[in-house]
Amino acid sequence: MERIIFIFTVLIFVIGLTLGIANAVDITSGLVGYWPLDGNAKDTIGGKDGKLQGGAKWTKNGYIKDAVEIDGSTGFVEVSGFKLSTDTITIVAWILGWRQSAWTGIVASRGGTNDTWMGFTDQDTLSYVWNNDSDQTWGWRKGPKLPKDLWAMAAVAIEPKKATAYIYSDGKLNFEANAIAHIKQTIDGRLTFGWDSCCGDNVRHFLGIIDEVMIYNRAMNNDEILKLAQSGLAVVAPAGKLTTTWAKIKTH
Repeated sequence: MERIIFIFTVLIFVIGLTLGIANAVDITSGLVGYWPLDGNAKDTIGGKDGKLQGGAKWTKNGYIKDAVEIDGSTGFVEVSGFKLSTDTITIVAWILGWRQSAWTGIVASRGGTNDTWMGFTDQDTLSYVWNNDSDQTWGWRKGPKLPKDLWAMAAVAIEPKKATAYIYSDGKLNFEANAIAHIKQTIDGRLTFGWDSCCGDNVRHFLGIIDEVMIYNRAMNNDEILKLAQSGLAVVAPAGKLTTTWAKIKTH
């Protein structure tokens, strides 16, 4: 009897592990840049590492382990050499804090072939820049509201016929879609986390903590965004291979 119970327990464990691996592969498909920000700005999947600038420092109070804390005036994370040509992309970041001016950037790329941006509108909704900086993108103000000083996962999924902005916070996922066409363009230059460099040094800074920045070369759907927010991302080894250990998410 004890042997039967032991075999049954092992079987359940193996099934659970197999399902976990399947989920991990699914949620990591298309990941081309992943910056956990766990005491460094290394890209664990694409190899384009970043560095802290200005008033940015490491903190132990991240959503998942460590994170970067930004002072709201001079600090940001800078990543050089990231390049992606696409009409389909998902940008993700966990944030805790607030904007210091309208159009504050969460993740941005300026000065390359085309501008790319995810951040706050002047109405505190989440929006994005695409289509050669078209006002049909950044001027779209119908995205979900960003919560002030609460942990939130912000994400924008752009695809050829629409873009969807997501905010997950306090156990709820809110999203809205901008139903316009999107062209193929190229991110070719530096990425900045916590600042949009388009308009001078003294504006568009984020004040607070940024964690777990990710870029996918595909548009994630609603179920995947929810899974990512609630279950975390599989740990990625330096060689780019998935492990079976899931990141542990704190309870906030």
